[in-house]
Amino acid sequence: MPGAGGTREQSTLDAYFHDRSGFWRDIYGGSDVYSVIHQRRLAIALDWVDRLGLTSEASVLEIGCGAGVTAVALAGRGLRVHATDAVPSMVELTRQRARDAGVDARLTADLADVQALGFEDAGFNLVIALGVIPWLASPEGAIGEMARVLKPGGTLIATADNAARLNYALDPIYSPRLAPLRSAVKNALIKLGVRRLSDGGARAALHSLHEFDEVLSAAGLEKVEGLTFGHGPFTFLGRQVFPDRLGVRVQSRLQELGDSGRPRLRSAGSQYIVRARKPT
Repeated sequence: MPGAGGTREQSTLDAYFHDRSGFWRDIYGGSDVYSVIHQRRLAIALDWVDRLGLTSEASVLEIGCGAGVTAVALAGRGLRVHATDAVPSMVELTRQRARDAGVDARLTADLADVQALGFEDAGFNLVIALGVIPWLASPEGAIGEMARVLKPGGTLIATADNAARLNYALDPIYSPRLAPLRSAVKNALIKLGVRRLSDGGARAALHSLHEFDEVLSAAGLEKVEGLTFGHGPFTFLGRQVFPDRLGVRVQSRLQELGDSGRPRLRSAGSQYIVRARKPT
């Protein structure tokens, strides 16, 4: 889900997410590996929110609200939620979900650009940005804006796509170690006229855990906790390896091993979620 704005072919990103709005509407009810990973992401974020012990008057800003699942869950907890997205269809899905859930009195949804949020300083107790950072031209600028609108003592919960994710390491098409070889092959194909310069698709950026921690620190935020999760989906040469049911079982087992502290798996999840605090 995009968080909005920036100069990184925003129209392409907006069109990409608009075309997939139904996918994001249904993903939290899916049973494939990708859906299960996103369901876990939501569960982690909501558990962290519950542990904050926010009052009913606490204000929450969600960046990149998508189909509104997280925003509605937060409003259902009695919080005052302002949900934003760069894509009009996502905003409308969020509004409709809020109406259907009967929480529209505590939830507003609007278009917004995370690179230049139209909110006053220190206005929110909590800012949430799940699946937003990978799609931004300037994660540093976006995190800076999120920090700006947080109240002192407020919390940011955000995710990045992990550059050291296990599923990419296992697939030659995505493996970071083979990036120079892929680049050389691509350039050769372009010169031969076999491949176009660009397919126009949307691409998510990857960050190492250290890189993302540094972005948070540079914005004046203090990391409280962070973890990786979701070791799939599992592919080889871009093709799905396991049927959905078996893939979910493999994913669950790898997650158990990672959660138990296995060094390699502990930091090899596809997504990195962090809870950070703005100093008082």
